[in-house]
Amino acid sequence: MTASAEPAAARRVIDVCALALDRECWRTYFQGLGAVAPTYLRAFGRHATAVFGADHARFRARLDEGDQDGAVDLLVAGRPERVDTEALLADMDDNGVVHQVLMSCGGATADGDDVNSRVAAVAAKAPDRLQAWAGIDLTDPDLAVAELERCHGLGMRGFAVTPFWQGVDPRDAAYDPVYARAQELGMPLWLHTGHHFSRHAAELCHPRNVDWIALRHPGLPVVAGHAAWPWVLDLVSVAQRHRHVYLDISSHRPPWMARPGSGWEPLLLYGSTALRGRVLFGSATWVNADPVAALARQVADLGLGDEVTDAWLYGNAARLLGLGPG
Repeated sequence: MTASAEPAAARRVIDVCALALDRECWRTYFQGLGAVAPTYLRAFGRHATAVFGADHARFRARLDEGDQDGAVDLLVAGRPERVDTEALLADMDDNGVVHQVLMSCGGATADGDDVNSRVAAVAAKAPDRLQAWAGIDLTDPDLAVAELERCHGLGMRGFAVTPFWQGVDPRDAAYDPVYARAQELGMPLWLHTGHHFSRHAAELCHPRNVDWIALRHPGLPVVAGHAAWPWVLDLVSVAQRHRHVYLDISSHRPPWMARPGSGWEPLLLYGSTALRGRVLFGSATWVNADPVAALARQVADLGLGDEVTDAWLYGNAARLLGLGPG
């Protein structure tokens, strides 16, 4: 049996974009997302309810009634009050995941805590298998730097910025102190790029943002979250300009990438040649109803060859995260 024909669980997988949240953190996440981009709840509602074990018909009915908070309550009702780290690790083992980056959306929870602290606490229970990346709001740069430093003190090892969430232009020089401090702390940036459903302009997540940040902060690793579809060729061009820029394919289903006209042709071409060392695998957890093992198998089915497939699924992330070769 060839490596590409093996079950995905037989391969090493590093998931660079996962969410392991408790009930209140999920509530904070979906309420925040719904406030700025309510279309997400409809577009991915069927997948989310399947992942969370909620009734999709009832969920949609509440959205149709204009009760978005009620829909979110129904969605997260079955989530545990606290994340069971042992269960998370067992699920990782079942799916061949040797390491996982737990992304935080940031923000305060209704019970008086905050999402960054809760996500950091989950990762701290298994630091050899898990690491947490902070969710940072750039709206106030001084507060953003302070939160970045606080999260670094909690053991968080990177940070995430979603421009459409706050409606910020990440190229604004006002945010340079945030990026500079992150570089000093050794915290890579995960930046949402590409399509989004928010009320803000699509341009807020164009890959030119990655170019500008990489130009001004050449030592800061930048992970282009979701690989900037539909501007994949633009991102490929940017990544060829900056050796610290990575492409994360999370939230997208690999079978679509192989379809002519999908817009993924540049990734399949350059991701197996010039950028073979800079493509990363992520699940985005709730967006895809398929488990990680199935998504990893779908990457293997792209026909990239064993060496490139293993680089996408494991090797590239291992180097970025400093995990070593094995």
